[in-house]
Amino acid sequence: MALAGQALTVQAATGNRLTLGIGPGHKHQVETALGMSYERPARHTREYLSALMPLLRGEPVRFDGEIHHVAGHIRTPGARPPSVLLAALGPVMLRTAGELADGTVTVWTGVRTVATHIAPLVTAAADAAGRPAPRVVVNLPIAVTDDPGGARAWIAEHFGGSRQVPSYRALFEREGVSGAGDVVIAGDERHVSGELRRFADAGATEFIAVPFGPPEQIARTLTVLGGLNEPG
Repeated sequence: MALAGQALTVQAATGNRLTLGIGPGHKHQVETALGMSYERPARHTREYLSALMPLLRGEPVRFDGEIHHVAGHIRTPGARPPSVLLAALGPVMLRTAGELADGTVTVWTGVRTVATHIAPLVTAAADAAGRPAPRVVVNLPIAVTDDPGGARAWIAEHFGGSRQVPSYRALFEREGVSGAGDVVIAGDERHVSGELRRFADAGATEFIAVPFGPPEQIARTLTVLGGLNEPG
């Protein structure tokens, strides 16, 4: 109920431009930083969405699950229900994203995994539930550079610990790569543009580009991204 109230307040304040992203978190964060149980994260997330989505629509909710028990109603004048994306990587979570949310947002996910795993599962779940085609949002570091090897090495050095997270390790194994440095998009203007088109062809509906590196590399990357966003 707190999150629904916050999200609808942001909607009212911003002219209904919010996309709300939620996810189950990671075991070490939830248990160590928050002191909460990470048992059955998929069940926890499904119940959370089952209560959250009607609250965002302004509907009275009385939900009694195995984990969550919610009763209440939130009204925020001028706010429409925001689009909700679920961070989902495994099959169960992807089904939940398609059935209950408006799509999924991924991280450290290569184009092969989007094409053969992410997009097909979330789309099939949305179809089965009679929901609109889901959003499939890919979030990756990106660098337009003449030194792609150096860019990949930088990501591997700074984000190599991502392989210690079980859900990310499973993604890397599915993609057939060793870690984060192998899924980053890095290369010259032509290569980067081509890689983004490959993600679109694989089923990604949107791409969250995260430029990185020295200022001149970031500026070069933003120039390319800006050109891709221009009509035509």
